[in-house]
Amino acid sequence: MERSLQKIIYFLLALIFSQAVYSQLPSQDEQIRLQVWADLDAFPGQFDDEALLENADSGTKEKESEAASDFQKVFGYAINQTKKIAPYLLSGMLEGFEFEYTPYDKKRNVKEYWEFNLKNEFDFENNTIEYKNPKALNDRLMCWVYCNRTPMQKTEFEIWNSIVYPKIKGKGKGPVEKGFEGIQIACSEAAKNAVREYWRKQVKNKPKEISGFLLLLGNPRVYISEGQYMVDLDFFIQTDRIFMYEHF
Repeated sequence: MERSLQKIIYFLLALIFSQAVYSQLPSQDEQIRLQVWADLDAFPGQFDDEALLENADSGTKEKESEAASDFQKVFGYAINQTKKIAPYLLSGMLEGFEFEYTPYDKKRNVKEYWEFNLKNEFDFENNTIEYKNPKALNDRLMCWVYCNRTPMQKTEFEIWNSIVYPKIKGKGKGPVEKGFEGIQIACSEAAKNAVREYWRKQVKNKPKEISGFLLLLGNPRVYISEGQYMVDLDFFIQTDRIFMYEHF
């Protein structure tokens, strides 16, 4: 019989996230391994832990049902967020992003334009995601995310590496109150800053338009600072087209 809500909560977490642990982890070119976290609740409410521990003592199905309800209140939002964030980041590492960029040019009265989208949404029929070792830490739920590349995806990643595409990096931010959308905003800004800084060093004058692809690399770093999601991302860049102004 369970005698604490904590035990019930971790049991329920185990039902949602697989607890298997690999003794040896393949390299990122075969299996992607990311640590993902999400806030426990967008709008935290009251949570009387001692009272719930008392109620859990009887171990009856009714009490377990109540504990499951409390579990959903505490962890439901974080789990839903995690299951949006993980496929998004994995898609960026498996398929990459398409981008179009027009730099701001005051002299020519040209406004900045930036478009940034996943090349393809995550394909759950082609790839599976495993969520392992969930852990409630302070006000967030953390877990490890695993995804095996298909043989074709592995070959494509090897091509990216072998051709020696330039590696670029950038930082971005997005509003915490927007949840997953805030992380998307931060990733888009990080990508734009990475592309802009790279091409600033490559050409003397501002280009008219740049378009191409970005492949997300490594372990994306996501944290919160001053009410903003902050991301620090690394990419391979493949420039498809770059147009320069004909006249200064």
